[in-house]
Amino acid sequence: RLPRSGSRARRHPAQASSSAAMRSLGLVQAVLGVFLSFGTSASCTDCGQNNLLLRCGRRAAVTREADETAKKPPPDLDQDDGANSGREHQSGWYSLFWCPPHSHQKEAYQVPLPGNSFVPVLASYPPGNEDITQAIIVIHGAPREAEGYFETMVRIVQQQKREDHTLVIAPTWADKACSAGDWSIRVGDGVSLDAQAPYWTSLQRWMYGGPADRGNSSSFEVLDSMVDWAQVNYPHLRRLVVTGFSAGAQFLIRWAAMSPEGAYGVTMRKFLPLVIIASSPSTFLYLSEERPDSACVPDEDQGQYWSCNGFSVPSLGQDCDSKWNQYASGLGGLHWRASSPGHTRYVANKYLQKSIGATSNAEVSKQIRGRWATKDVRFLFGAMDTKNCDVGACSNECEHMLTGKNRLQRGLNFMGYLKRLFPGYQPVWGIYHGGHSAILAYSSDYFTAWAIEEDCTPEGVDPYASGALVKCCKDLVKTYGLHGTGWNHYICKPAS
Repeated sequence: RLPRSGSRARRHPAQASSSAAMRSLGLVQAVLGVFLSFGTSASCTDCGQNNLLLRCGRRAAVTREADETAKKPPPDLDQDDGANSGREHQSGWYSLFWCPPHSHQKEAYQVPLPGNSFVPVLASYPPGNEDITQAIIVIHGAPREAEGYFETMVRIVQQQKREDHTLVIAPTWADKACSAGDWSIRVGDGVSLDAQAPYWTSLQRWMYGGPADRGNSSSFEVLDSMVDWAQVNYPHLRRLVVTGFSAGAQFLIRWAAMSPEGAYGVTMRKFLPLVIIASSPSTFLYLSEERPDSACVPDEDQGQYWSCNGFSVPSLGQDCDSKWNQYASGLGGLHWRASSPGHTRYVANKYLQKSIGATSNAEVSKQIRGRWATKDVRFLFGAMDTKNCDVGACSNECEHMLTGKNRLQRGLNFMGYLKRLFPGYQPVWGIYHGGHSAILAYSSDYFTAWAIEEDCTPEGVDPYASGALVKCCKDLVKTYGLHGTGWNHYICKPAS
């Protein structure tokens, strides 16, 4: 989990392990991190891929910090993810949303929304900066700890020496009332001092695109506004990355399926490359009625090389009282008049209708699948994120238990499912060495390659020009040894 500013952090419950292997790994990381950080020469020609930031010694400081963070006493916080996602935030989760921000008043801005409303955001550079060429929008977890995620992402960008041209944006889906005047003394264009931020006290409504407590807008509309705001306010922006960890990844996967943003790998306003990176979610949105066969869902952990090739529609008695495919575990109920106003499915469907004109569930589902296949969606999973969901490490609701018994297993099953659903499609995914830790996920070689270093086309060169993007991808594969299942059909082909 990521600490709030000024607090002491603890290891996430799902990351904790009593095994000797885990303890040994942590000791080795700490020793190697200190060894490399003092400039002692070491061979890095064969560091191994995704090796906890020790490649070439340039990320040793992050490794040491992550290891030390894990040893600190715990703060008064709950875990980072919506493990039992139906719990109301105000009754089960400790909020880390502060209005005004706890430590980042100078980086606080307002993104305007319709109806005298705004999104509270933190941004590492003010609007109008002409040096920014890429932006990372990082989505917080269940406690709404945007400040912690903002600090960590800024630090990682700085360690890659990309801070001069990379913008970090951390929006907050608030869980309590907040006015624009309280959030920041700098009121942005189109925002009045008395404008109010929408807020979601229900964790489930926020993650699944449901309505705000104040107003009836979908939480997905907030992220659409963020993507648009970045393009309008940073004139030389050439690339956008949107990423979420844990509960933020659950939200991001549903948004990726429902939003028109990212279709064919680009934004709607300026057709900029848009990369979506979901890391270590508790649950997934299945795009058809099929689920992993029971053989793909063993109780015991099968490790990071697990794969699933068997998928079928759950049989009677195994279908969670016929609810296994209802949104947000599947696409059931996403059609006109499927639910009453104010319900999450109703609001999500209303949002969907703005970009998909279909009214039948079959046609809506077909269009969602077709759009997903063109998007640049990537996944990160922790090799040790294997604590069983039955003990609270992730959602243990019936419809989600059908997809896997721990986070890693669920993620790898979903990769097999996407290949089954879209013949010829190759999902992009990677494994980082660690448990349920956003710091380790975002410090991994995979994330830094995808989010920070991938903009390898020269200034002024169209990345979609013949061969340009293909060469970029091949260079990355050669440099980072990226594996998983390769690249999907969009990533390594110039636009037709």
